[in-house]
Amino acid sequence: MVAPVPVAAVKQTWRALQVWPAGGRWKAALGIALPAVAVIVLSGFLGGWLRFDPVTDLPSSLIAAAILFVVPALVEELVFRGVLLSWFATVSQRWGNWLSIGLFVLWHPVQALTFGPPWSAIFLQPSFLFATFILGIVLTHIRIVSQSLWPVIVIHWLLVAVWKLLFGGPFY
Repeated sequence: MVAPVPVAAVKQTWRALQVWPAGGRWKAALGIALPAVAVIVLSGFLGGWLRFDPVTDLPSSLIAAAILFVVPALVEELVFRGVLLSWFATVSQRWGNWLSIGLFVLWHPVQALTFGPPWSAIFLQPSFLFATFILGIVLTHIRIVSQSLWPVIVIHWLLVAVWKLLFGGPFY
């Protein structure tokens, strides 16, 4: 049985925010992320939720990019690759990783069913959930290897921002 979120998990998350990885770790993170991005892009095009449709309003794009940095990138990574991963790893690193990934994937249909539309239909598609699963695995691995939350926050942010600003991802 997993106990309530311990202070240690919050402290470990805070420490992971204070670490800015060296250049080699960023390069390694990108080397892990890029093949996964190819799988995610393929899933998106096949699933129909990814199509080239750039936003043309630059001021709105900049505001959206700033908001997307906070929600979902920063907030979700603090929760799933920060506190939850640290907390679950106290019981078992392997099972903690998979539980964190599973909850990350399940969070998306929960959003669809509670906050949706316009994104509810997409967040319930098997191809989107598959892409989310792949992203969860990759971000969890990068978080563990880099010992920092910054690579996963930045990668998550870039993927969502590119999707919403260039490839037809829904807003609001």
